Amino acid sequence: MVRMQDLVVPVITPFDGNGEVDPLGIRDLFDFLIRAGVQNFYILGTTGEVFLMDKEERKRITELVVDNVSDKGNVFVHVGSSSTRETCELARHAESLGVAGIGAVTPFYFHVTQREMEQYYLEIARSVSEDLPVYLYNIPGCSTNDLLPRTVANLAEITNIVGIKNSMPDIFRLSQLIDETPDDFDVLIGADNILLSAILYGAKGSVSGNANVFPEIFLDFYKAMHDRDYERAHTQQILINRIANLLKNGANLAYFKHALLCRGCRPMFTRKPLLDLEEGEKKGLQKDIDEIMANYI
Repeated sequence: MVRMQDLVVPVITPFDGNGEVDPLGIRDLFDFLIRAGVQNFYILGTTGEVFLMDKEERKRITELVVDNVSDKGNVFVHVGSSSTRETCELARHAESLGVAGIGAVTPFYFHVTQREMEQYYLEIARSVSEDLPVYLYNIPGCSTNDLLPRTVANLAEITNIVGIKNSMPDIFRLSQLIDETPDDFDVLIGADNILLSAILYGAKGSVSGNANVFPEIFLDFYKAMHDRDYERAHTQQILINRIANLLKNGANLAYFKHALLCRGCRPMFTRKPLLDLEEGEKKGLQKDIDEIMANYI
């Protein structure tokens, strides 16, 4: 059973200028990330603009990514939907392609109880094989529903529910999740500004949208941590904070896409209602990307 650990990149979805999925863009982006040394990919999540796609597009993108990555990395697929039925269908489809694992965001838009969220995840876990890793995904700032540590601890007892991506920039919540779940349960952080603190406390890794653009810097952070070179890790954390601010920390996905163009990838566009950057924003971002490239890559 392959597990999420260290750096996991929640990969953006390349669209062309008409807002259609761009297979060549997908190939180009994964080639870029694989050359940089990334091994763990989480597709079709928040960073991937997943909720601007229909079910069939999600299946097609999963197929394209699995084909492009092949044996060069581990593909984890976000399958969450507002419908439990659709989530389970997407989970079974992902498993049929031989992915490393799946993840699912909590139910969203409608306010649901802890009992309802627990049932949702139980049904997802039962819809796939017991040896397929299932990750919970908590991002209450977007979903409006907060999966509490006690509920996570209950779900951690299920054989194939093996971890959680928690996207709250809250070290206290992170510590609760780590303290209240078994040692072999993977708690991953989705907030880069507390990355060093999270890993030192016991998080198994991070799911970082900012790493789409500068994977080398995040990989160097993890190398420093494995080498117990905490001074260098701290230096990289400071740089990661700067990068997160520069890229709006995922709040505007057009920054990721234009930054990747600055790094030599094919042009990528957001899907409406999200809009691409204005010319002044592009020029300012280009200057900042060039400076980081010149000094840190």
